[in-house]
Parts: sequence; C-alpha cells; structure tokens
Amino acid sequence: MTDQDTIEIRMLGLEDGAALARLAEVDSASTPPAPLLGGIVDGRLVAAHSLATGESIADPFRHTAGLRSLLAERAGQLRGGPGRGLVSRLRRRLANDTSASAPAASEAIR
Repeated sequence: MTDQDTIEIRMLGLEDGAALARLAEVDSASTPPAPLLGGIVDGRLVAAHSLATGESIADPFRHTAGLRSLLAERAGQLRGGPGRGLVSRLRRRLANDTSASAPAASEAIR
C-alpha cells in the first residue's frame, strides 16, 4: 500500500462472495466465518477479518500487515467488550425483537 491508495473498511455482505472466494483462494485458506470486515484497497478486497472468531485472510502478494491491524482494531471497537459493542447490541436487539413478537406463554395457553 502507498500513501495514494484509497482504503475502505466495511462489513462484507452476500454481494462480496465472489471477491471473498478469490481472496481465500489466493491466501490458500478457507473463508473465515461471518460476520466479516473487509479491507478494500483501490476497489479490490485484499483482506478480511471475522468478527466471530478473529481469523483473517489476506492477499499474500500485497503488503497488508497495516490493513490487517486496522481491521483487527475496528473489530475490537465493534465488539466493544462484553455487552457494549455493535455485535452485542445487534444480538440483544434481535433477541428483543424475537421475544416481543412471540406470544406470552399465558396467552398461548388460553
């Protein structure tokens, strides 16, 4: 990477599947489990970091150590410690949405 490279860090989605598969193949690794943060340099995915496990993959033909460090740091910010990060908040919201839509046990029996 150079000072002129455009770097983007973002959550990867289904639309990134082909780029992620190419990256895993180049790295001779399997794709880490989702959710994944991606490091994109000049429009090309060159590194990915799993929020679930902390595993990462990267293009071995590019200098990605700095980018991988940024991805790990951002992942830590999103996790934010026990119960405080984005992942924890999303899990709580999903649990609350699921429990709010389910009928109460006493209502289901009537």
